[in-house]
Amino acid sequence: MLKKIAIKIFLAALTGLFIYLLVVIFGTRSIDREWQPRIITVRRGFSAGQISSILHKEGVIEHPAMFKYLALAGGLNRKLKAGRYRFDYPLSVWEALDKIHSGAVVYHQVTIPEGLTMARIAGILAGDAGADSLELMDAFRDTALMNIYGIRAASLEGYLFPETYDFEWGSSAGMITNRLVESFFANIQPEWMDEIKKQKMDLRQVVIMASLVEREAQVDAERPVVASVFYNRLKLRRPLESCASIEYALPRHKNRRLTYDDLEIDSPYNTYRRQGLPPGPICNPGRKSLEAAIFPARANYLYFVSKGDGSHIFSRTLEEHNRAKRLVQELKDRR
Repeated sequence: MLKKIAIKIFLAALTGLFIYLLVVIFGTRSIDREWQPRIITVRRGFSAGQISSILHKEGVIEHPAMFKYLALAGGLNRKLKAGRYRFDYPLSVWEALDKIHSGAVVYHQVTIPEGLTMARIAGILAGDAGADSLELMDAFRDTALMNIYGIRAASLEGYLFPETYDFEWGSSAGMITNRLVESFFANIQPEWMDEIKKQKMDLRQVVIMASLVEREAQVDAERPVVASVFYNRLKLRRPLESCASIEYALPRHKNRRLTYDDLEIDSPYNTYRRQGLPPGPICNPGRKSLEAAIFPARANYLYFVSKGDGSHIFSRTLEEHNRAKRLVQELKDRR
């Protein structure tokens, strides 16, 4: 009789334990009114124990020990994927483990504006995508990657295409760099390459010219005209005299007008002292500037001066240019 009772007690306890484990593994904690969605970062190399502690601390799971046990029992301890995860409400231990094992991360939208240097692009990607900026700068100078794309240069400056991208948080520098360069070449149309060959130029020369146009022009309609000014000066073997190239050559970016001393800087990028194109792009140009560099306007302008509102006055002679500069200064004095 006692043996039967003992068996019943054991089975009841076993059933109770089984039910308890089901509740622990698959049950979720109640949501209070103050609950807010959480974004939780799982870094590379985090163990199941570290992840479970974070999830418990943030109120996502109620039983961190069970999360760790299931991960270890299932051989998932080092297979949980790094990244940023969004939790809109508390999850069961099983649901949380499945989410992180499957890598259901939040994608971060990152916008790279036109006309930035690769250093500034690395800064944006570090802040908005969790990438390592130093690793990015190394990737931007990766000769193996440049050889794949046939880029003969010291870096990928000019080939990091400005666009809006979706990246996982903490994406590798190599993967990000590939995406940016792939996007650049995807935007180079076959008819563009035909025109480049027709003009007896190469893509690198076009990228350098486009970078100058990008930094000098703000109004889209003026981009082909700015390009034509530079091409006209090249044909006449005159220095390009691009202020944007001086800004690139200076050790630090200036938020004020350039001085005459700045124009004397000893640099291959000083287009006031040296004829021809600079040795490389001064920024990463967008599609419209690339197109303008390939299809410049048919005009015989040799000068332009900024009106201060993003647009320019274009001139054919130095006399016209000097008049335009005086006019711009008068307009500024009246403001």
